[in-house]
Amino acid sequence: MKPILSTCGFEPDLRRIFLAFALLAGVPASRAGDSAAEQPQIGKAVEAGLRTLEKSAAIYSEKRACFSCHHQTLPMQAMVIARQHGFKIDENLFRAQARFTHESFRSRAGDLRDGTGIGGKSMTVGYGLWALHLANWDRDDTTAAMIAYLLKTQAEDGRFWSNTVRPPLEDSAFTATTIVAYYMQRFLSTSDASAAEGAVAKAKRWLVENRPKTQEDRNSRFWGLHLLGADREQIETARVAVQEGQQPDGGWAQLAEMKSDAYATGQTLFVLRETGMPVDHSVYQRGVRFLLDTQLEDGTWHVKTRSKPVQTFFDAGFPHDRDQFISVCATSWAVAALAAAHAR
Repeated sequence: MKPILSTCGFEPDLRRIFLAFALLAGVPASRAGDSAAEQPQIGKAVEAGLRTLEKSAAIYSEKRACFSCHHQTLPMQAMVIARQHGFKIDENLFRAQARFTHESFRSRAGDLRDGTGIGGKSMTVGYGLWALHLANWDRDDTTAAMIAYLLKTQAEDGRFWSNTVRPPLEDSAFTATTIVAYYMQRFLSTSDASAAEGAVAKAKRWLVENRPKTQEDRNSRFWGLHLLGADREQIETARVAVQEGQQPDGGWAQLAEMKSDAYATGQTLFVLRETGMPVDHSVYQRGVRFLLDTQLEDGTWHVKTRSKPVQTFFDAGFPHDRDQFISVCATSWAVAALAAAHAR
C-alpha cells in the first residue's frame, strides 16, 4: 500500500508541518481494501506469535529466578492487548509471570529500600512496575520498596537510566525515564506523593529538553511527553519525529544506518496507537504489512542482537539461538501491534 502523502521535495520545516497536518487529520486506509482482506492473516500471525512467547516465558521462569524486561513485561503486554482484541491467552501463565515478577523484587526489598544492588537500575525496576500494573497488582510493601529505590536513584537532571548498555532494550534513558515516571505514579501511596510529584516533574523536564538519537529514544520520548501531559506542540513535534522514520518498506529501523526490523516497527506502532493513532491510519497499516511480510513460519520475528553478552547464555526455548532474547522482544512488540489491528 502506498502512503497517502508524499513529502518529497519539501524543505525540512515544511515537510514536518505537512506530516503533522496529515497525522492530525488522521488519514485513513481503505477499510474495504487491504485492511479487511488482511484480517485472517493478522489473526493467524497473532496466534502463532503468542504461542511461541508463552512457551518461552514459561521456560525462562523455570531456569531463572530473576525478573527480566524481555521475558516478563513485553510478553505480558502482548498478551494483554491480544486478550483485549478477542484472542485467548494462557491466563494461568499470565498470572504466574506476575507472581514471578513480584517475587523477584520482593526478595530484593532490602536492596531496593537502600537504593543499591539492582542490575539494570531504574530501567529494571520501571519495567517491573509496568509488568505488575499489567496484572492489576495491588500496592504493597514490595511496590513501596520499588518506588523508594526509584526516588533514591533519579539523576539530578531528572532522568532515570540503566547501568548496563544492551541496545536496544537497555540503552535508552528516554525509555527508562518514561516508564519509571509513569508507572511509579500507578503505585504511589500518600506518603510517597510529594517526593514523587517532584521526581515526575524533573523527568518530564528532562524529556522536553533532551533530543533523541535512536528510534527507541524517539518512541519513548513521544510516549513520555504524552503520558506526562506535556504541551500539545511538544507532543506533536515528537509525534512527527516518530512517524517520519517510517521506511519505504513500511517498517522502522533501530538506527539510521540499519534496515527496518520487527523490534523498531512493533514498538513504534505500539506507541503510535497508545498515543491516539487509529489502526486504520495509512501509516499504521503500512507497518502492519511490513510485520506480516517478515514473520517467520514458526510465528516469530528474528532480530540480530547488538548487545555484548553480560551473562552466560542459556536457551529459553525460543528460536534464533543467541539472538533469541531480542527476538522475544521483537515478537512481543509485533504481536501487540498486530493484535491491536485485529477486528474483534
